[in-house]
Amino acid sequence: MTTIVSCYYKTKINKHSHDKYDNWIRWLVLGLNKVNIVVYTQESDREYLTAIFEENKNIQYKIIVKELNDLAIVKKYPDIWVNQERIDPQQHISRRKECYIIWNSKFDFLKETIDSNPFDSEYFIWNDIGNVRDLNTARFLQGYPNKDKISRDKLDIILLRPFERKQDIFYTNEVHFSGSMFGGHKETLTTLHEKYYNIFDLYINSNKFIGCDQQLISTMYILNSSLFNTIIPKMGLIDVWFYLYYYYSN
Repeated sequence: MTTIVSCYYKTKINKHSHDKYDNWIRWLVLGLNKVNIVVYTQESDREYLTAIFEENKNIQYKIIVKELNDLAIVKKYPDIWVNQERIDPQQHISRRKECYIIWNSKFDFLKETIDSNPFDSEYFIWNDIGNVRDLNTARFLQGYPNKDKISRDKLDIILLRPFERKQDIFYTNEVHFSGSMFGGHKETLTTLHEKYYNIFDLYINSNKFIGCDQQLISTMYILNSSLFNTIIPKMGLIDVWFYLYYYYSN
């Protein structure tokens, strides 16, 4: 079986209200069927998440407590986050250093889960915990994910906007991929884990904004396009940001 990997950290500043996140989390967790899921969180959120997961007896789950300050990129780069807030090109929206840390830890969460592999899986999916935002999306969960639709030697990811200038290396406000969901075989994800954090280092050493992982994924694609299965979503079926629910469903 496949393992879904996600995280939840309630912070002081969020893009959406807790009530909205609560509804979205419940739609995801309670809609899943016969799947494994690992979720990283902080101690203050563990009991809240456990209560939700215990309502679904049709899944196997593991909740791992890891405080934000204990995440790898915080330990490696303890002093970059104030400057990252300062150079954020979208300071007007509700995102701060906690968001940057969480978004840039997705590949670390995946790698840690692959290494421990509590459910003995070959395939893994990163899945934002709050991206089932309507009943139309929720209807795809019963057959999600179909392991036979997951690529073995490439990263499956939704291409939202094509690249106009593939010679670019750094991206700031451009969004080409949905970082909300992506998946692949454990060997491919392990390879991309190393490449992602090499790119993270490159951005930091060049004093570039790293707060949004989607821009770093764009750079990773430009440098390693052969490792990507770019999926162009069909319009009108589902929110294109979350099209992988449709693509990976039965």
